[in-house]
Amino acid sequence: MNRRNIGLGLAAIIVIAIIASILGGDESDAPSQPQAIGPQAAEQAAASEPEPSQQLQQVQTEQQAQVEQQPQAQPNPHEELLAQLTIAPEADGGVDYNRDLYMPRGWLETERAECNVRELVLVAEAVSISEVDQSCRPLDGLWISWYDGATFDDPSDLDIDHMVPLAEAHDSGAAGWTAQRRSAYANDLHLPAALTAVSASSNRTKGADDPSEWKPPLRNAWCQYAHDWIAVKVKWSLTADQAEVNALRAMLNTCPADYERPAEHPARQPTVVYIEYREQQADQTTDGPESAEGVYASCDAAEAAGVERQLGSKGDGRGFPKETVPSAKDGDGDGTVCER
Repeated sequence: MNRRNIGLGLAAIIVIAIIASILGGDESDAPSQPQAIGPQAAEQAAASEPEPSQQLQQVQTEQQAQVEQQPQAQPNPHEELLAQLTIAPEADGGVDYNRDLYMPRGWLETERAECNVRELVLVAEAVSISEVDQSCRPLDGLWISWYDGATFDDPSDLDIDHMVPLAEAHDSGAAGWTAQRRSAYANDLHLPAALTAVSASSNRTKGADDPSEWKPPLRNAWCQYAHDWIAVKVKWSLTADQAEVNALRAMLNTCPADYERPAEHPARQPTVVYIEYREQQADQTTDGPESAEGVYASCDAAEAAGVERQLGSKGDGRGFPKETVPSAKDGDGDGTVCER
């Protein structure tokens, strides 16, 4: 073997060794050797890592930001309104209801001359009115019964309804009130919701029922009815039972978003028209007792009207003809009542 061949062999061996070194030099699977870190580099690495408390605070801040970005649920105004009511079962406190506990003399007279509470409600709630007589009775006007939509031009066809009936109030806390407070409740002109002019038929159908038992026939009246009912109970600190509250909630759900209570006109001043009243005198006969004119609700009314008493067919008592006071009892069947 000559020198030239030996040189080529050594060169080939060197090339093979270099290739083997390159192919075997991948140390990705070999465990890495720890590198020494200087003191300054260690301090910088430690400073870049946040403390645990800082990490917690950062997480809480991020969570709060996410909550604030989410739309907040708006409170239900109906529930806020209902929350003003005190829920309790009905109870009369052992005091039986009687209308005379609240209105022993009927509607009270008011500060406006000759006007009682009923008449002022009629004036305030009329769609239109221009004249009343000297006794404050409307001589014209137009009224709409908002319970049922009926229209009236004769105020005698209207009732003044207690929004929360007297008997309902009695069982909701009023039973323990003083006579003065009961009267103030029954004649409340200060709260527009308390008294309202409606058709006699709707008022009498309602009776003493609460909203769980009766609702206005017109569904579009439910919203105002619920608002007014709650306003009265809240003002006078009256309780409501659970069925009543549930019914009120259902009625409030019919309210439009922009609901506003219709305006009334308590300061309205119609023109007063003075009317001369002529008393009608009953015809009298000279050959017998005074004859009765008309029919009377009671013997007291007949006596106040000047109807003369007559002798009954049995006994010595004097009274009134049965046909004059048909509501009175004729105990002995002689055709004469209220004998004395």
